[in-house]
Amino acid sequence: MYLRHLQYLRSVVEHGSFARAAQACGVSQPAISQGMKALQAHFSAPLLVRAGRRYVPTELARSVAAQSSSLGQRMGALGFKPVPAPDRNVLRVGLTPSAALVWGPVLYARWCLPNPRRSLDMATADEGALLAGLLQGRFDAVIAPKPRQFAHPDLSERLLYELQPQVYARRGHPLARARTLAQLQGAAWACVGPSVKGPVDVLTEAHRVRRMPVPKIAVRCPDFASMLHLVGQSDLLAVVPHPALLGAATPVVRALQLAEALPLYGMWLFELRTRPSRIDPQWVATDPSLSQSHG
Repeated sequence: MYLRHLQYLRSVVEHGSFARAAQACGVSQPAISQGMKALQAHFSAPLLVRAGRRYVPTELARSVAAQSSSLGQRMGALGFKPVPAPDRNVLRVGLTPSAALVWGPVLYARWCLPNPRRSLDMATADEGALLAGLLQGRFDAVIAPKPRQFAHPDLSERLLYELQPQVYARRGHPLARARTLAQLQGAAWACVGPSVKGPVDVLTEAHRVRRMPVPKIAVRCPDFASMLHLVGQSDLLAVVPHPALLGAATPVVRALQLAEALPLYGMWLFELRTRPSRIDPQWVATDPSLSQSHG
C-alpha cells in the first residue's frame, strides 16, 4: 500500500471528484484512478461506489482518509479490520466557538433529554477544519458560517438563521456615544480567531464598503468569553454576533447604537448527503434565542 494512494483518497474525499483531486495533488486524473484501484485491492469492502457519472466515498473510505494522516503502524490493520459503524446514540457535531455557545443548550435539550441513552459530542474549530472533518466522517453535522464560494457535491447545506452582529464596548467607554463607524476610526479592536469567515470579516467588509481604513485588530482571543472579559476591562471594541455569547460580561459591556448596521451573515447546517439527517432545522423555529434577527 503506497502512501501517495492514501493521499489521493484523502483528496477525493475532500474535493468530491477525481478531476479536482488530481488538480489538488498535481497529478493526472488517470493517476488518481489507478491509485484508487491499487488501494481498493487492500480492502474487501468498496472504498467508492458509483452514483451517476461520479464515484461517492463509502464510510470505509472516509474512515481510511481520516486515519491515514497519522496511520503509521496501523497501516496494515486498516485493510483487514472492519470499520465500526457510528454509534447511533452519539451525536457528533462540529461547531465554530460562537455556534457552540449558542447551540450547545439546544442540542442537549433536543437530542439528549428525550432519550437518556443518548449523548452529545461537540468539537470546535474554524469553518475550514470543521468541513474537512465532516467530509472525513468525523462529524455527523457541522454548524458554522458558510465560507465564501464554498460548495461541495457530497454535502447538503441549509441556512438555519441569519445573525445581525453588533459592536460592543465597556460601559463608560469614551466612544460609547458613537453613532457611526467613522466615529470609531482609530479605535483598537479585539476579535476571536482564526476564522474562515465571521464577525471580524463582517467588520472589515463594513469598512471596505464605505472605503474606510481597515480597523486595527489589537488582540486575537481564543474564545468569546476571554474576548468579552478583556473588552470589559479595557477600551477595546469588539463585534459580537449573538447576545447569548455575552454571558458574565453582560453587566459590564453594552452594544453601541450605530446608525449603520453591520452586514448579516448566516449560520448553516452542513451534513453528508449519503447519511440521513440527524438535526431537525425546525429546532431553530421553536427556540426564540436562535430565531431572533439580532444574533
